[in-house]
Amino acid sequence: MKHLPLLLICASLNSVVAQAQCEADATVYLTDFLFTPSEFTISVGQTVAFVNAEGTHNVDGTAESNPVSFFLEETEGNIDGVCMGTVTFDVPGVYTYTSSIGVQPELGMTGTIIVDAETLCDVMLSFWGSGENQNMDAYASAYAFQSYFGCSFFGQSGGFPGSTVYLEGLDEYTLFLPNSAAIEGLQELMNLNSFDLLYFTEGMVAGLSYHMVPGVFLAEDLQDGAVLPTVEGQDLSVSVADDGGIMLNGATVLHEDILAFNGVIHVIDEILVPAGYPSATTWDVIVQSPDHTIFEQALLAEGLDQALRGQPILNDNEPAEGPFTVFAPTDDAFFAMAEANGFESVDALLSSQFIDNIVDAHIVPGVYESTNLFNGMNLASYDNSGTVNIAIDDNGVQANTAPVIQADMLAYNGVVHSLGEVMLFDFPDPEGTCGAWTITMTCGFGGPDGWEGSSLHVFADGIEVASETMLNVGSESFSIPVDIGHRIDVVYNDDGWGQYHDYYITDNYGNVVFSSDDWGVPGDDPCNVYGLNPCDEDPTCGLIEITFTDDSGDGWYFGNLGVYSESGLEANIFFNPDFDGDGYADYIGFSTRTAVVTVDEGEVDFLVTAPIVYPTQCGYTVKNPEGDIVIDESSTNAAPPSTLNYVICESAASSVAEAESTGSSISIFPNPVSTTVQLQGLSANEAWEVDILRVDGKLIHRQSGIGSGIVDVSHLPGGLYALQLNRINREPKVLRFLRK
Repeated sequence: MKHLPLLLICASLNSVVAQAQCEADATVYLTDFLFTPSEFTISVGQTVAFVNAEGTHNVDGTAESNPVSFFLEETEGNIDGVCMGTVTFDVPGVYTYTSSIGVQPELGMTGTIIVDAETLCDVMLSFWGSGENQNMDAYASAYAFQSYFGCSFFGQSGGFPGSTVYLEGLDEYTLFLPNSAAIEGLQELMNLNSFDLLYFTEGMVAGLSYHMVPGVFLAEDLQDGAVLPTVEGQDLSVSVADDGGIMLNGATVLHEDILAFNGVIHVIDEILVPAGYPSATTWDVIVQSPDHTIFEQALLAEGLDQALRGQPILNDNEPAEGPFTVFAPTDDAFFAMAEANGFESVDALLSSQFIDNIVDAHIVPGVYESTNLFNGMNLASYDNSGTVNIAIDDNGVQANTAPVIQADMLAYNGVVHSLGEVMLFDFPDPEGTCGAWTITMTCGFGGPDGWEGSSLHVFADGIEVASETMLNVGSESFSIPVDIGHRIDVVYNDDGWGQYHDYYITDNYGNVVFSSDDWGVPGDDPCNVYGLNPCDEDPTCGLIEITFTDDSGDGWYFGNLGVYSESGLEANIFFNPDFDGDGYADYIGFSTRTAVVTVDEGEVDFLVTAPIVYPTQCGYTVKNPEGDIVIDESSTNAAPPSTLNYVICESAASSVAEAESTGSSISIFPNPVSTTVQLQGLSANEAWEVDILRVDGKLIHRQSGIGSGIVDVSHLPGGLYALQLNRINREPKVLRFLRK
């Protein structure tokens, strides 16, 4: 067969298409071993005509890869063009075809048609950046749908495990996209950033599926009272307001009828939440319950709401407390407890110093659903405040004898079990052997209402007996029983607004024992006080003021100062305790901070453990009871040193007796020590024996000698020790030293 030049053929065929009655949106011409054009793109629903101008051919589109098969029978072409037929392409995709007669495929007679369609995936791209729908502000939810349901974008294919819907396919869907404000609200509720929320695969597929309805529902189809079955399985209820606004389960449609080839999109102003799914956090379980409002108040008062909002399971990017199992007493349970224990009201119980212990006892670290509980199980409660004993019998589950009346209220950071009673609590006696002290906290105007996360902690002989805060401007009081012989410390934990806070302490006769307003610099945080002694006489020297300085602002980080006078330990000032029980030291930076300490007459030791952060920037000064600076170690050229055997107030009688008995004072050198201690101030032939005791009073070393001897302490671990010097016909003398 004679072959005509290609351009001549095309020109000739273009002029006779109408004569061949083969009209279509596009035309493919067949000549020997060639489709012209061999590859092109059309839209869904368009038609393609095949015209044979030369040779004998068919059109074979039966390849398995084609979305839909098509086939045109064999014809013999001529210069006028023979219409083989037209094909309508209703399904998007890539179609390949050939003339399958003889060796024509091998000789290269193949063609490709790309049928393009704007799918739901394509339309959602228009919500991004400078897309045509960006003003609808639904970028975040569009991205989530694309990520989970088979969309390909930016060269990546979407589709997470658990998703069976593909929004680039042929199946039709109606999508309800929440706007950005709704997404931000969900982030706040879940306590997650956008990244962690997006990759929250456990609940995201189900949550998004509840926003998808099979089929196409335009705004005109969303009639009042209509029920739409979702991909998730539960239904959406449609309602129409008087002004014509369309709502789904209370969410308002903001933008409607955004069309795609395989569906339609509506933008809404809220997240749609399917029933029966876990709450965001254990805190939300409690807040959303109408029966746990008092427990909610108690948690807020103790600052535990943020702990119960932590997402350690879902968010591994930052530390968070939890997860938790919360045993939540009902409101009726708290009313019953207040009445049974003589409180005037539930409010009196909530404002008592015992509520923090009661609340802590009802929170258990870890997740224990009812199926994980067994009879005789013991669970450590929050901050190691006690133990929750689980009993299971024919009556159900009890936690410390309180019955579980509703179990397994699930959250993404734990579980809540509702209790019909408050767990038993052993209220301490209201008065000790020295009666009771009342501590009144005050909050002035100008700052936030209350102490805003700050708190006051009371210790008896180093053991915390009360931890309190306040939520309002004004004053609040609480009482503690005090016993003779106890050493009472009151420590303020600051959260940034200490200049508005103060406190004062009164005994059971109404006498002011201490007022923080009388010490430190006005406008600074209230000072801490150490070594108050109930029932005892006033300290023989009085109250001294120690001011800690830190030019770095890191707050003597992990530094420590112990104060010892003739009666023993007066103060152990540690700057970074773990008041909130989260396992981390409470980092509090400051440039200056004041502590007030009781001391007795005679020698006083100030034993320093240097801060671990910028120690050379730290220092301290000591004022005597008259307000004069008697020790100044505020230089920032070196780490703050210990000051030992300093006499702030000296008894004249003891001074004369010491001088008469020895002619000089007894001391040890050096101090702090490394391997040996030398006794100084002893007569040359004076026999002695020393006992070395730990701070808890346990004897760990004994040694004898004559004169200014050497005591070997190389075998002792680092720490503070007491050296008791015993001599014939003399009173024992106790000296303290720090082993490095």
